Amino acid sequence: MKPDETTIKVYNEKTADYRKMIKSSAELSVEKSFASSIPVGGCVLDYGCGPGRSAGYFAEIGLQTHAFDASIEMVKLAKMYAGVKVWQGSFESFSAHDTYDGIWASFSLLHAPREDMPNLLKKIHSALKVKGKLFLGLKLGTGQTRDALGRLYTYYEEEELKAVLKTAEFTWDTHITGASEGLDGTVTDWISVLAHA
Repeated sequence: MKPDETTIKVYNEKTADYRKMIKSSAELSVEKSFASSIPVGGCVLDYGCGPGRSAGYFAEIGLQTHAFDASIEMVKLAKMYAGVKVWQGSFESFSAHDTYDGIWASFSLLHAPREDMPNLLKKIHSALKVKGKLFLGLKLGTGQTRDALGRLYTYYEEEELKAVLKTAEFTWDTHITGASEGLDGTVTDWISVLAHA
C-alpha cells in the first residue's frame, strides 16, 4: 500500500501551521519518559517525524537520531534540527534489522490502514534491538475516516491495540490516555503506549 496521497498533500500544505504549534505538557512528558528508557547515546528513529520537533529533542539530549516522513515539506522542516539524519520515506518502504534502541511513532501510524498495521509493526519489531522500546501514539475509537482537512485516520480501542502489539511480539509496558485538539480544530481522545520488543 502506498501512502495516502490526500493525507500527504495536507501535510505538505500545512507546514506553516505546524511550525507555529507548541508542545503540550503531555507531549513533553512522554518525550522525556521515552528518552529516559533509551541507553545513553543510544540510537532512535522518529517514525513519521512530521516537522521533526521530537527528533530535534532526542538529538539535543545526545541520542543518535534518525527520522523519516512521507511528506517532503515535513522532511525539510525536520532537516532544520542539528544532529538529526532525516530522509523522505514511507512506512511501507522502511526496512531495518536490529538497528534501533527505540522507535518513536507518535501519531504517525494512525494514518496507516488497519489491515496494514500488523505487518508494519512486525517490521518495526525487526528494526529494534532486543528489548528495544516502541512509543506508539494513536487516536482512540473505532473505524476509519477522514478528518475535516481530508487526512485518513484509523482509530483503535485499547484492547484491540493490545492484541495487535502482542501479535507483533511486543510487550506492553505502560500507557496513558488523554484528549487534545488537533490541527483540524476537533478534540479527540488518544492513547500513547510504551512497549518493548
